[in-house]
Amino acid sequence: MTTRSFVDGAFTKNPGVTRYVRVEKTTAGYAVQILPVDTWLAEVLAAAGANGVLLHVHGFNLEQHETFARHQLIADGLAQHGFGGVVVSFDWPTNGALFDYRKDRADAHTVAPQLVLDGIALLRKAAPGIKLDIMAHSMGSLVTRHAFHRVVELGKAGAVDISVGQVLLVAADIAAKSMKTGAKKSAALYAHAGRITNYYSRADEVLSLSQWYRLFQAQRLGFEGMPDSVPPGHADVYVQHYYNTHKHEWPNTSSISHNWHFLDAQFYRDAALVLAAHPAATMPTRAPTNEGNQALIG
Repeated sequence: MTTRSFVDGAFTKNPGVTRYVRVEKTTAGYAVQILPVDTWLAEVLAAAGANGVLLHVHGFNLEQHETFARHQLIADGLAQHGFGGVVVSFDWPTNGALFDYRKDRADAHTVAPQLVLDGIALLRKAAPGIKLDIMAHSMGSLVTRHAFHRVVELGKAGAVDISVGQVLLVAADIAAKSMKTGAKKSAALYAHAGRITNYYSRADEVLSLSQWYRLFQAQRLGFEGMPDSVPPGHADVYVQHYYNTHKHEWPNTSSISHNWHFLDAQFYRDAALVLAAHPAATMPTRAPTNEGNQALIG
C-alpha cells in the first residue's frame, strides 16, 4: 500500500490517496505496478492463507526504494523463523532526508488514518477472521498510534472492524508518556490491539537526537521503555545490552543503533514468536531484567 501522490507516472514525496501495488525486484531496481484493489486483495489473501498478514509501517527518512528493501528484509527474516504469513508494507510519504523531520511528521499525521481505513478495515471486510498484526518502526509508531486515535475520533471505528492482534513497536519515536494508562492518544490503540510489544534501547542515537530536539520534555518510547502505568498484558523488551554486545556484527552506519533490528536473526526469532502469540513470560529469546521487564538475549 502506498499513500504517496502519483504525478506524471511517478510516486512523489507528498501525501496522496491510497494505492495498492505489487513490487518486484529487478536488476535495475524495483518495478512497481498499481493494481485494482480487488486484484491486490486477492493476491494478499492468497499469500496470507491461514497465517495472516503483517502490516509493516516504516519510519521517517526513507526513500521509497529503501522501504521496498526494508520490506524484503523483514519478509525474509521472519520467514526464516517460522512466520508463514505475508508482509504488506504501508508506504507513507517521507522525504528521505535527515533534516526533513518536521515535514515527515506532518505527513505521518495526514496519512495515518489510511492505514486503518484503507488497510486494516479493508482486509477485515474481505476476510473477517483473518489474523492481522502490525510491526511499526520509529516514526511508523506515530503513524500507527495516530491512525487508531484519529479513526475513533472521527467516529468511523464503529462501522468497521479495525481490531489487530500483535503490535510490535520497534525503536518507537513517540512520547513514552503518551502510552500510559488513560492517555487519550493511545486509548484507541490499546482498545483495538491484542498485545503491544515495545523494543527499546537507551543506546539509540537517533532517538537521543529526537529527545534533544524536544529539549528532553518528551522522552521517546523506544528510548525509555513503557511508562510505569500501562494496561495489563503488554510487553516491554530491553534491547540495549544485546545491541552493545552484537553491534560489531553490523555495518557501522550513523543510524545503525536505530535500525539494527532488521539485520539481526535473533530479533526476527523473537518477533516471529510474538506474531505466533507466544506468551511473553516464557519467551526463549528473553531473560528477566532488574526493572521488572525482559531483555533480548542470545
